[in-house]
Amino acid sequence: MSLIGQHATARFGVVAEPADIRAFATSIGADPISARLPTTYPIRWLTRPEVVALVRTLAADKPSALPVHELQTVETVAPLPIGVPLSIAVTAARTDDVHVTLEAVVTDAADDHVLVRLHSLLRLFA
Repeated sequence: MSLIGQHATARFGVVAEPADIRAFATSIGADPISARLPTTYPIRWLTRPEVVALVRTLAADKPSALPVHELQTVETVAPLPIGVPLSIAVTAARTDDVHVTLEAVVTDAADDHVLVRLHSLLRLFA
């Protein structure tokens, strides 16, 4: 059965915690004590179990495939607050035989104001 054209969604809460930000900054070679949040930090939320489950569902016809980032973009709309509850809504789509596309929007949990938009294209390597 082809999964091309299928979609799956998830919405969950996240928080940009100072310790996580420092660890992320260190992992990419950025200054972990900088006051500036790494622009790509929100991408880490696309590795959460909720998102992994979406990708697995859409790649169920290729159970041994490894999803590898082929492209990712981060569009910062407003500063990401630290230590504040946020919400992320993710839509995953199986766009063709070897790709899963992720679109995500990070919002302030209190007022649903858009902070960051994420786009990621995953290639399923078998």
